[in-house]
Amino acid sequence: MEKNMKKILILIAMILGISSTSALAHKTIVFAWVELGQIHVEGSFGSDRPAKNCVIKVTDSNKNLVHQGITDAQGQYSFALPDTRDSDLLVELNAGTGHSGHWTLPKDELGVAPTLKSLEEKMAQKQDLEKNPSLARIFSGILVIFGLAFAATWIKKRKKDKPNA
Repeated sequence: MEKNMKKILILIAMILGISSTSALAHKTIVFAWVELGQIHVEGSFGSDRPAKNCVIKVTDSNKNLVHQGITDAQGQYSFALPDTRDSDLLVELNAGTGHSGHWTLPKDELGVAPTLKSLEEKMAQKQDLEKNPSLARIFSGILVIFGLAFAATWIKKRKKDKPNA
């Protein structure tokens, strides 16, 4: 019975480990916009922590590499608009194992000068992304951990109290 309990706990740990890999990584935020013939990219880990020296890859809708670069000490990177603008562009930031994010620039934004309203909307999106997790989400995560520990203890006690046949 002890071996079965260990197998069950290992299985639960594996399932939780696989399903929560992105939750264990830092929240990686990527924000990109077009302005004055340039694509500007900002990367951060939220709360004003810039994603320094991170690889930026830009691909088109066919996964062809359009541009590549590295963010500066402020987590920023800019480059000229590509000559071909016939598809959306996917801007990916890679900050190491388990730390990546992306932003899609629609093709209709690539050749048009941004309006003040569109820039304000994009900045509002960026601010929403940078919000820290709420206390309710943190508390919920802690409750899940305690619930799983309680369930494992209960199962172990139940099997221990059960008479062997």
